Amino acid sequence: MENELKYEDALKELSGIVEKLERGDIPLDETIKYYEQGQLLLKSCREQLNSAEGKLLKLGVDGVKEIS
Repeated sequence: MENELKYEDALKELSGIVEKLERGDIPLDETIKYYEQGQLLLKSCREQLNSAEGKLLKLGVDGVKEIS
């Protein structure tokens, strides 16, 4: 996805949402909006981490083959 936030940016935005939710001083409708947005950011972060892990594992396997 071209307009997907970089991992670091998504994590920073997610942290900001968590801070707002933890304060507990926002109306319920905004709380729900922030929660939904946070879930999307969390999903994006997980997908990016999984992708990076897969690439690293592939590099590790390919690296072992090259050394052998």
